[in-house]
Amino acid sequence: MGLISKASRRTLHRRYEAAAAAGDADAMLFLGTVTAKKDAAAAREWFRRAAEGGNSHAMYIVGLSVEPRDPAAAREWFERGADAGHVDAMVKLGVLDQANAPDAARRRYEQAAKRGSAIAMFNLGLLLERTDRDSAIGWYARAAEEGDADAMYNLARLTMEEDPDGARELLEKAAAAGQSEAQERLGSRR
Repeated sequence: MGLISKASRRTLHRRYEAAAAAGDADAMLFLGTVTAKKDAAAAREWFRRAAEGGNSHAMYIVGLSVEPRDPAAAREWFERGADAGHVDAMVKLGVLDQANAPDAARRRYEQAAKRGSAIAMFNLGLLLERTDRDSAIGWYARAAEEGDADAMYNLARLTMEEDPDGARELLEKAAAAGQSEAQERLGSRR
């Protein structure tokens, strides 16, 4: 049995429904989340309503849900979410732009990295590795500080010649975190 009774859950659910009916986008997002397992269509409707009501996380969710069948509409939702400050939407736009519009991808990744996204920091390292090694190292270092094991591995790989002890320490941390390439590299050196 859960922490609250079924009657209390029903009361809470009714309160969220009342708030959603009054236009509260956060309540709509909540209702979409709690409805998702039981009724996917109803959840999608709540997420859509929350997104249209200005909830940036719902915008991102709607973008993900429509992406397979309508990439253009998905991009619009990701852009709206990113413009409203949703970090994952910023990263998603960077991923979408990386191959064909690297400058736009860089701007989105930098926007997300400024908000603390280790994924964006890592992706900036990947994006810049061939054209601006020093900047790539800097971004990998920031992502590694946030605990990103892939960034630790890439930083170790790029700095092995200049700082073999530091690189080995990074490889060990990455391997301990489950990064397979670091594990393989350490295994082959023992």
